Amino acid sequence: MTVLIINADADYYCQQLARACPGADLRAAATPEAAWEHVEGAHAIMAFASALSPGLIARAHGLEWLQALSSGVDGMLDLCAGRPDIAITSTRGVQGPAVAEMAFVHMLALARDVPRLAANQRRAVWERYPQPLLHGKTVVIVGTGAIAGELAGRCRAFGMSVHGVSAVPRPIPGFDRVHDRRDLAQAAALADFMVLLVPLSDETRHLVDARILAAMKPDAILVNLARGGVCDEAAVLRALREGRLGGAGMDVFETEPLPADHPLWTADRVFVTPHLGGESDRYADQVLPILRANLAAFLQGRPQDLRNLVR
Repeated sequence: MTVLIINADADYYCQQLARACPGADLRAAATPEAAWEHVEGAHAIMAFASALSPGLIARAHGLEWLQALSSGVDGMLDLCAGRPDIAITSTRGVQGPAVAEMAFVHMLALARDVPRLAANQRRAVWERYPQPLLHGKTVVIVGTGAIAGELAGRCRAFGMSVHGVSAVPRPIPGFDRVHDRRDLAQAAALADFMVLLVPLSDETRHLVDARILAAMKPDAILVNLARGGVCDEAAVLRALREGRLGGAGMDVFETEPLPADHPLWTADRVFVTPHLGGESDRYADQVLPILRANLAAFLQGRPQDLRNLVR
């Protein structure tokens, strides 16, 4: 079985996986361009969706399994819409610490207006102004999966009240209350901070739209760490311009990379990061346990044991 790994760290992944699964024919491609040399004979591919293309998938005639190196797989599902025979798995759960910390980057940057402080530093301006606390505030986390649980624990450590929003509401440790997704507007009205952590699907596309934004407090802060399509960016910009939203932290976008002329780059009270939520300096080692387990299951003909199987 030939397994193609497309990633800047592909050589490292191959070295580590070869120790656990010595029978695997592992091929490394540091770039998507380098993958074309190996893809025709590949039975499995490990990559981020951004490294794949319709042409690459079409050329992989014997492809049986796609292992996403991310928790989200919407891009891979789109690429493989015409190939229902291809199993798709994710690395869901391992990005929890990284995404939770990025949520705090956005919440603190906007609450304390860090861009203003940075601009003052560059101009040598000594300006003091009140610094709002996270302590005592309410955070509404839209999504209650593993990553949301990581964030909830950190929010509680900051002294915040933590509410979750789920399509299947039930009591969940770490959350003060979990709301039904159908009641998102009511939950949004409680939020000082609302953090989006749901997968993109037909049900969640533009989940946060003009109606939900209108329900939020005018000084509330929205943080999108889910997928760009979960949030109506045009509605967010309107709410900011009209003073109906206190700030927006955006790590994911409907079009990526975010075009240079997109108004989110220059809008007031917007903090932009280039889809860094799941990135960390230890990412490869964090995902390797899932890759090892899934590679072993695949090589041994145990598809029922693939972890984080999406389809």
